[in-house]
Amino acid sequence: MLKVCFNNELIDLSIEKMMASKPLPENVKSSIKYNQIKLSIKEIGLIEPIIIYFDDTGKSIKILDGHLRIEAMKELGIKKACCIVSTINDCYTPNKHVNHLTIIEEQKMLKKALISGVSIEKLSAALGISQETLKNRFRVTQGIASEAASLLSDKHIPVASLNVLRKMQPLRQIESANIMTSVDNFSAKFALSLLHATPDSLLKNSNIKKEKSDIQKNLTRLEKEMAMVQTETKKHEEHYGANTLKLVIIKSHIANLLNNTKILHWLFENKPDYLSLLKKISDLDSLTEQEK
Repeated sequence: MLKVCFNNELIDLSIEKMMASKPLPENVKSSIKYNQIKLSIKEIGLIEPIIIYFDDTGKSIKILDGHLRIEAMKELGIKKACCIVSTINDCYTPNKHVNHLTIIEEQKMLKKALISGVSIEKLSAALGISQETLKNRFRVTQGIASEAASLLSDKHIPVASLNVLRKMQPLRQIESANIMTSVDNFSAKFALSLLHATPDSLLKNSNIKKEKSDIQKNLTRLEKEMAMVQTETKKHEEHYGANTLKLVIIKSHIANLLNNTKILHWLFENKPDYLSLLKKISDLDSLTEQEK
């Protein structure tokens, strides 16, 4: 049975009343991501609401997701933020279900904005990137067969890999896109291996010459990479889902224990090392998170 873990209505709350649930990394305000968020909010306002949680007393408001957005809004002098109220103290679940744009989806979004009348200057300012970089993003699928682009549209493929695919004929592009998808490997090295294994007749430039030794070397590497990826993927499929569920259950149980004043005091006085470890576990957002 599914259970809704957030309120249906958005609310505006004072930023000053919100408390961070985790410390921000050092020098985060000098990062590209932070400055892009800040410029975006300055140009067009907050797009993604902040996820918050009211503690048991209702006196404090905990930020579950949106720490960088809040910091940017503070710098811009914005007093209130649009928020989604979570009914559970869990920041793992909302982050787990975030769908980040792929480079091809981003291109579609940018083209749609341009068609809607948004100028390149406005997009450049909102995204915090140069106009030249923006124009290059409009051309990421140029020279790529529409069928291949469709296969890769929801995949996080780097521009370098698309540059390699451009050297192939459309039929080979589609074939390569299917191979990359089946083994879940979209790296430029893997794309180069596919290029080196491509017959001259399926290359756009038939004058490209390849040393036989290089071809054999790349074919061998391709086979090894495919075998390794398939093995690793199978392992993750078998264990990741179950382990993630265990983590969520354990975190919830630990949070309940630490919310008990008597248990908290006993751990502090008798087992401080256990208390420190339990706090670290309760702060984990994913199975792959590592200590900094």
